[in-house]
Amino acid sequence: MKLFYRLNQLWHNVTAQPLSPQELEQIELVLSPGEVALFQRMLASDQRHAFRVYGLIKECGHTDNDLLAAALLHDVGKVRATLSAWDRSLAVLGETFFPRKVKEWAADETSGWKRTFVVREQHAAWGAALAENAGSRLEVINLILRHQDPLPANGSRNDERLALLQWADGQN
Repeated sequence: MKLFYRLNQLWHNVTAQPLSPQELEQIELVLSPGEVALFQRMLASDQRHAFRVYGLIKECGHTDNDLLAAALLHDVGKVRATLSAWDRSLAVLGETFFPRKVKEWAADETSGWKRTFVVREQHAAWGAALAENAGSRLEVINLILRHQDPLPANGSRNDERLALLQWADGQN
């Protein structure tokens, strides 16, 4: 199952098309102008992924604007160090076969072969900082920052939103 999921991710990454004008209009209803500009810096594959996460949350009937904005921007930190499809595949292989080493590799610089692991580890913090600079609301920034964190046992409303964001991200 996990292999199929990863192959599907790779396929979506390689074949991603830019968002249509109608899809961009939907985004502009959720994001502020500064956030739209930030979203537009993302690769087409990351925009498409974010739009699928956003769409899945909406399909489930959720209208919370902070959650929807975080869905669109959760991976925006990757604009600091763009990853190719090969880089992303390397990250998956590393996490699969060397899970303990990945944390060590992620503590390195953003250059060389370990760069992939650094980006995977740091993109949430980078994205939260970029969102803050773009004028995002505190709740959006917090969801972006925490979108890869383990969920606490006794969660708050923000943790419920985080769980939903993580679920939708995991489906895409």
